[in-house]
Amino acid sequence: MPRFEHRVSPEDDALHEVPEGHPIWSESVLITGHDPDTGISVYGHLVLLEAQVWEAIFSVYLPNGEILTDRSYSRHDPVTRRTGQMVVKPIEPLEKWQFGFDGMARRVLQSDLGRGPLTGGPVTRLEADLVCEGTSPTWGRGMKTDTTTMNADDQNPAVSGSGLHLEQSLRLTGTIRFDKHTIEYNAVGHRDHSCGPRARSNQWRVAWANGSFPSGRTFHGLNVYVVGRPTYARGYVWDGTTMENIRNFDGPALVGPVGEPRDFGARFEIAAGPQILTGELLGSMPTTGYMPQGATIGAEPTGHVAVDGPAKWIWDGEVGYGWAQRTWIRGGWDEVRESERPAIYVSRCP
Repeated sequence: MPRFEHRVSPEDDALHEVPEGHPIWSESVLITGHDPDTGISVYGHLVLLEAQVWEAIFSVYLPNGEILTDRSYSRHDPVTRRTGQMVVKPIEPLEKWQFGFDGMARRVLQSDLGRGPLTGGPVTRLEADLVCEGTSPTWGRGMKTDTTTMNADDQNPAVSGSGLHLEQSLRLTGTIRFDKHTIEYNAVGHRDHSCGPRARSNQWRVAWANGSFPSGRTFHGLNVYVVGRPTYARGYVWDGTTMENIRNFDGPALVGPVGEPRDFGARFEIAAGPQILTGELLGSMPTTGYMPQGATIGAEPTGHVAVDGPAKWIWDGEVGYGWAQRTWIRGGWDEVRESERPAIYVSRCP
């Protein structure tokens, strides 16, 4: 029996078969979590490349500034859904997902990844066995195939095109093992599940943010700035009883490869009026994205750099935790980046 009244169907939240005739078809799942008691955060991103191979990036952020991280690949298998050393798959679509890792990972300083891509070197045994349960209904939309009902965003591959886009607040529980440590993990988190014909080539800035609070309310917001296409600024607030679409989401921007600025703000509008949150980045992992999909761990000198990290949020005096993902075009598109720079450096909060 579903715990929530979801906005999409269980079929939408399954991992999907690859249709023919869609050369830029892809599917991705992103799961993040932060445990404020241990200070440990987790990140897992799964994306289908060339409709044939899964790329999996899994990371554990440690409170001492280190990160255990790995990128692996496996052939797309619609039966076993193997994803390299990482596993991400639905147990009960819309309600519960399995999330874990069993393999070896590089152990480096988070700050070192801002200087360049992850290099080879000594590895550490890492195991994670986590279950992700929804703490909000699944928000978003299912697959669209009727072109007569599509709007501009439905035809925009930078924001999933005609495919589905799902978001959900989570609770992550289980164990993480590395060195001689076994961590009993209990974290707030979030997931994004998207699928369809997509390409990031016309994205020049993205902000993806979420947070969970002791009162039970959660929020999610996403900005996608694209060249010659509409700007996407949407999300939700869940108050423990009601889910409300937010309007005019304005998320934090990025100006450097280790998460600068590390203090930021976010704002949006709901029926109760304008909402302003202040945020603090608690860790960082840069990745450099490739076209149309895929990424390497670490910031290359030029390219589409994203920085992911746990965040502490304050909303109307209440302290919560969640995540901030922001992207930045490093070393290119100067005319775009420079025109945006004044807005980035001005505080978004009065």
